[in-house]
Amino acid sequence: MKLGNLMVDIIKRLNAYDIFGVPGDYNLRFLDFIVEDKELNWVGNCNELNASYAADGYAREKGIGVLVTTLGVGELSAANAIAGSYAHNIPILHIVGYPNSIVLERDIPVHHTLANYQKNSFLDSFSPITGASTILTRYNYLAEIQRVISNMLTTKKPCYIGIPADLIDLDVSEVVEEISFYAQNKDTHNIETLGEQIIKRYNETKKPIFLLGVNIARFGSRQTVTNILKNSQSKFVTTLMGKSIINETNVAKPNYLGIYAGDYSTKGMVEIMQESDCIISIGTVETDLNSGGFSDDAIDPQNVITIRDEYIRIGKKVYNGISMELLLKYLEENILPKVNPWLKNTLIKDINIDFEYFKSKKDKLNHEKFWPLIAKTIIKEGDIVLAEAGSSLFGLVHQNLPAGIDFVSQILWASIGYTLPAAIGSAIASPHRRVLLFIGDGSFQLTAQEISLISRYDLNITIFLINNNGYTIERAIHGPKQPYNDIPSWNYPAFAKSLGIDKTYSIKYFNEFVDKLDDIRKSGCKMVELFFDKFDYPPLLKQISDKLEEANRQI
Repeated sequence: MKLGNLMVDIIKRLNAYDIFGVPGDYNLRFLDFIVEDKELNWVGNCNELNASYAADGYAREKGIGVLVTTLGVGELSAANAIAGSYAHNIPILHIVGYPNSIVLERDIPVHHTLANYQKNSFLDSFSPITGASTILTRYNYLAEIQRVISNMLTTKKPCYIGIPADLIDLDVSEVVEEISFYAQNKDTHNIETLGEQIIKRYNETKKPIFLLGVNIARFGSRQTVTNILKNSQSKFVTTLMGKSIINETNVAKPNYLGIYAGDYSTKGMVEIMQESDCIISIGTVETDLNSGGFSDDAIDPQNVITIRDEYIRIGKKVYNGISMELLLKYLEENILPKVNPWLKNTLIKDINIDFEYFKSKKDKLNHEKFWPLIAKTIIKEGDIVLAEAGSSLFGLVHQNLPAGIDFVSQILWASIGYTLPAAIGSAIASPHRRVLLFIGDGSFQLTAQEISLISRYDLNITIFLINNNGYTIERAIHGPKQPYNDIPSWNYPAFAKSLGIDKTYSIKYFNEFVDKLDDIRKSGCKMVELFFDKFDYPPLLKQISDKLEEANRQI
């Protein structure tokens, strides 16, 4: 067995059978091992940034994503996306092809380097955006592979493994046949004690509520938390980042109340959260958008129980090194329904769509009416929905969405253009599901060339392109008429067709959209171009942008 064979075996053990990246001379020999393995699929992307976004989307479905780049020019192109995966707890195994060991040992100034005789320049660059990183040698490869990948499985952060070109063919058969990886253990002794405290507090209070965040999914606890909600019959809300982490209909209805994000909350939610005497917060993340511009400070911390992978907090007492997974399992097994349930009615109301109104009126598309229409007519149970961090995200996040969907957005890192390649990764990871991508024209132009892969693999992706002549979220924040928020005008349907997507639609009016609904809802790759006025914003986007503008001006 050679080291290349061992790395291929490791990738398959991690349940990642599609590898994203771009070839470069330092990784070519490793790519031979990938393409020669009949179980693996090499997905060559248009550039490394897009490849890393695609690996991120893939990892959200499969648990792990794998990215292969070359030294310097390749890996640095991917760094922005790797940082986004780090911020959102997405485990990516980033394998970087390095020059041969002699070149590294002597710091020879070869191409793709800075010629500064410092072989670790790029490794140091990735240190803040990976959980663990290494360059393998013939002496450390076994221990380092175990250390780095175990860290990725534990922290759910990207990891970085640099492999010198000559080591790919290193014979390792006398040392190892296979490697098994396990997440690093956390304290299991205090689980029962803390679990009893939480349940005692829950039972003693009259108005408990669960606040759910995105890391429930990242750390594999979706089903456990769903069972906790069923067993307790409790009401729950989610953060913006936690949108659709737990089904909002079916098993959850009528217990789902909406979004809590301070000033950006569903109507009536702030008052409910302030009235609650026991908020059990699970897997939440503190960010400006997630907290309504940090406007969620009116809640008494004594009433909050926080369960996160990093720590557990009960009131003002903090416990570190506790397994979130095991603590949630304890709650699942021991929590009981409240005798007198609080909030018998849900805040979420079903939306009635008047199709006759939309058919008879030649009204131009507008955000206020469009997103409820999308939620009711386009998104179906089991879909993967990707919403770019702009009009699409803030148009959809307050809508009541069907059960069993995965809602993907990059609300924290918020790198525009992310969702298009991520949709490709999602579709490759879950070919049996329909993928709906909602993206603005400004974001689309950053990663648009990647739709050639959608065509090449005939992926089941529908692209809803919001054409509003520029960077709408930036217009809403500052300078709505400034030239820096304008973008070049493209013929998007012609562009899509030039790259192999034959089915395209251009829609300006609601009646046109309703007339084409049956075709739009069909499976298969297609683009739906939707025209909006460039000064039209979803209500939530305008609310958030005003607050961001105010924050940017503070001295």
